[in-house]
Amino acid sequence: MARHKTSASGDGAATQGDRQARRLAAQLPESGFAVRPLPVVLLVFFLCLAAVTVVLLDSREGREVPQAFIESQQQIAAGTARAIGATASQALSDLRTVAAPGASAGTEPMLDALMRNKKWRGVSVLAAQSRTLVATRGEPVPVQAVPKDVTAPTAASTVAANGELVLVAVSPLPEGQLLAATTTIRLPDADPDPALRQSLLLTTLTGKVLAASGPLAQGRDAGTEALVASAGKAAAGGEPRPVLGTAGDEVQPTLTYARVTPSSSPESLDLAVVAVSDGPLAGTDSAGSGVVPGAVLVVLALLGFFCVRRYMTQPVVAVRADLLRVAAGRLDAEIRASRAAEVARIAAAGEVCQERLNGDDVGRERKIGRISARVVCLVVALSMFAWSAWMLVAFRTSQVEIPAAVVASTRVQTGKATEALRRSVNDGLADLEALAAGTKAAGDAEAVTRTLRASLRELLASQTRYRSLYLVDRGGAATGDVIGRPPLRTSESPARDSGVRQQNQSGRVPVIFAEVPLALDGVTLIGEYDLDHLRVLLSQVPGHARVVDSGFRTISATDGFVAFEQVGEESLRRSAEAAKNGGAVAEVHQGSKEPAIVASAAVLGGSVGRLGWTVTTEKPGSELALPQNQTRRHAQLLALIAALATLFGYGWILFTVLGPLRRVARAADGLVAGDLKSVIYPQRHDEIGTIASCLEICRQAVVQGPDRLGDVRRPSGSATEPTMLMEPVAAPAPRRRSPARAGRRS
Repeated sequence: MARHKTSASGDGAATQGDRQARRLAAQLPESGFAVRPLPVVLLVFFLCLAAVTVVLLDSREGREVPQAFIESQQQIAAGTARAIGATASQALSDLRTVAAPGASAGTEPMLDALMRNKKWRGVSVLAAQSRTLVATRGEPVPVQAVPKDVTAPTAASTVAANGELVLVAVSPLPEGQLLAATTTIRLPDADPDPALRQSLLLTTLTGKVLAASGPLAQGRDAGTEALVASAGKAAAGGEPRPVLGTAGDEVQPTLTYARVTPSSSPESLDLAVVAVSDGPLAGTDSAGSGVVPGAVLVVLALLGFFCVRRYMTQPVVAVRADLLRVAAGRLDAEIRASRAAEVARIAAAGEVCQERLNGDDVGRERKIGRISARVVCLVVALSMFAWSAWMLVAFRTSQVEIPAAVVASTRVQTGKATEALRRSVNDGLADLEALAAGTKAAGDAEAVTRTLRASLRELLASQTRYRSLYLVDRGGAATGDVIGRPPLRTSESPARDSGVRQQNQSGRVPVIFAEVPLALDGVTLIGEYDLDHLRVLLSQVPGHARVVDSGFRTISATDGFVAFEQVGEESLRRSAEAAKNGGAVAEVHQGSKEPAIVASAAVLGGSVGRLGWTVTTEKPGSELALPQNQTRRHAQLLALIAALATLFGYGWILFTVLGPLRRVARAADGLVAGDLKSVIYPQRHDEIGTIASCLEICRQAVVQGPDRLGDVRRPSGSATEPTMLMEPVAAPAPRRRSPARAGRRS
């Protein structure tokens, strides 16, 4: 019992008491990551976030071409490449149609049918092995450009004697022959807008220029030739990275590129489209704008760390050390007062136990801290949330300055997408007309129908524009099997001439189809267009794009839409009306919240032009990849990271440290009030658990005597586990043996 005497003094007694406290602490396991390490981790994290804030929000790179302009030019180059690829795909589809078994009565009628289409310069039938000429029409086909080992329809390009770029389409025929046809590859005219000074060039994948339109068609200097060659070579790799020239005062030459890839023969053409334009140099006045937010975050992080350290970490560590000495048997050890209210209540309970064990008066008044550690942590967390909210407000961009070149580029992009839509719908009608032309020379209707259905299956497999293909009678009812999905078109008498129709002006889904009368008695070929295909074509336009008819009813859109919904925005209606006069239009509309680019282009030309469609698009200024928006997005990202770090970091402290600390403080209040029967259970293996264990040891010592000090005698389990009462097991009664068995055993 000598170890519990309180009269011992001096350094020797203190050293022995400290050793007993360390031995007792070793018996109390601690595995929590809460009280001491986490505030330091949060401090380091927020200091690093402050440094990132200064870097991200400080635009010192100078003026550069906005990413919005580069993306728009990339779409223009890709759209032009898709248009040329669509020409090649359509040429291969035409050859595939006339070369199908049973489509024509012989070689001569097949060539005559092809030459009736004015787009072909010349057509020939060649021997597959020797490349000798069997039959020809029009201009001679360059045999040297015909690929080797042609087993499927393929395309190639070559330069004619007059310098024009020629597409050579080849399709295999039965009996070891090849059908070859040539057509001119025409590069679309570049937009003449002086804000762009745009040029379109068609190059090989080695960088050699084959055709050009725009200012560079008149001539190019050595520097421009090198840039174009670099872009053409980069197209072979497929990485859409811009090639930038030497920047001037206000503009910088910007080159984007895309490889020409026909859908039916992706690797056959050695061509690339290069778009060259003057990119506007833009920047922001945000140089040094990240210094103030970063400095504020540093101040808040340091203040938060010192407040948490002063009102949570240091008091908890101090009271743990004091209670360990008391629980180890040093009843003369000082229990220091605390600034935190919860820790002060625990220290008061330790003093009560210490006084009871020493036999002193326990009725004196004790000073309790008035500042709650939970309130301090909440205030620190709220200050961090306030910084995040301030970042969102300070860097919002209500007014975005949109460069004129970005508006012009969006207008060109809208026009290219509209042209792709017009071409796709008209080409769909041309496919059906080509199939219908093959039935005119046929005699047996059953054989013609069988051959036609086989061609329709192949057409549906090779073209994504159709949702279904089928034949109808005079009344409009489908005859035979429908190739594709079930028809949406209702039965009605077909027209006498071919064309693209829109059957309904209301309903759930717009029904758009092409119809072509056949040479058969009263039979019409119907091809319904897939709205998803139209939506993919519209996706080339920036922003929310839609197709509207003459009554401003929605036919298709890139985002979710209601069929035939009226377009009520005055800016869109005004833009669509202006586009009907011809040519794409675009302007910056100053809306109630923010400016936006509104562009429109009418679908003109061919059978689809009679439907009165117009493509309209709206792109909010805040969604453009401009320097102002980039700074705003960085600020939003930093605010989100700070808010999440605060939520998880200080939320962890509140729920895993301060919550158990308050429960131990309530148990300590019971000790102060005289409740010596309630067991204090440690709920966590950390500093708070050690404090609870020390209070429990002191409580046991007060109840059962000082012998309890220095050793860990605590109930196993937790306070929430139910108590299991086990009934005593009685000894089994001895078994009685039967007389017969007893006699045998004896």
